Amino acid sequence: MMSAAANKERRRFEYGRHETFAVRHGWLGKGIAYVADDAPAFSDDEAAVVDLGLGSRMVKSLRYWMEASGLAFRKECPGERKSRRLQPSRLAEVIRQHDPHLEYPVTWWFVHLNLARRPRSVWGWFFSDFRERNFDRAVCVEAYLRHLRLNAANEPSLPVVQRDIACLLSTYAAPAAAEPQDPEDGTSSPLRSLGLVVRHTDTGRFEKTRPLDGVPIEAFLACVAAAAADMEQESMSVGEMLGRGGGPGTIFGLDAESIEDMAMRAAKDFAKQGVALDLLGAERRLRVPIIDASNWIDWHFERIRSTP
Repeated sequence: MMSAAANKERRRFEYGRHETFAVRHGWLGKGIAYVADDAPAFSDDEAAVVDLGLGSRMVKSLRYWMEASGLAFRKECPGERKSRRLQPSRLAEVIRQHDPHLEYPVTWWFVHLNLARRPRSVWGWFFSDFRERNFDRAVCVEAYLRHLRLNAANEPSLPVVQRDIACLLSTYAAPAAAEPQDPEDGTSSPLRSLGLVVRHTDTGRFEKTRPLDGVPIEAFLACVAAAAADMEQESMSVGEMLGRGGGPGTIFGLDAESIEDMAMRAAKDFAKQGVALDLLGAERRLRVPIIDASNWIDWHFERIRSTP
């Protein structure tokens, strides 16, 4: 008899499309403007190199980051079997309206939300399936290899996995607080500022951490809505929000107390939008309308504008 793992349907995973480049400051704002202006929008690599002022590998990387972060998707073109042209998502349009240079932390929380929930990718695996809090690079590589052996239809070589893990850690791992940081370093990833992963240079180890500055309530609600839709439900219990892959506990590194506090605040502040904290028996469940994430970030900017 086949084991459950062996009988599980394998799916194709994506590897290396980032060209080993972590997303950089200024890239996504430039990419949003490029696809919004109805330029060739990455369908012609040579034109994109000239238009964006980036090297050819960086253009390929930016194309990937635009898709992976939910800011753009492939535009269907008549006569093309597989179009390479990108067009902006609703999320990109809202960000361009409110934060065209991606200067507000909330924008990066929504970028992270889409990236960390990307299926069959190193990002989705790291934030939903890899539950180690303290680890070194080799442990992370080996854990991802094991995951791919069980789940991937296209198993990669060890160097490919090593490059994907290296890009992930370069994208998210900020130096520990005691270590010097250069705020003018344009090559570092803005996602490091979220504080979800810390790098300890003295030990060479990494640590998943709870963000010190707090997760915007609208990003929390967008995550709950997406995770509830995964389950084909309209609500999630505190336990589900804490431990389910793709939920706010894993995606944002939140503990049970933080989730309970945010759920109560969400039910109070967004009751008009249909958010409610229901008590079913001894279980509290947060009910959230299943709507596109772009609505939540739009409401965030409306809220901060109306705050005295």
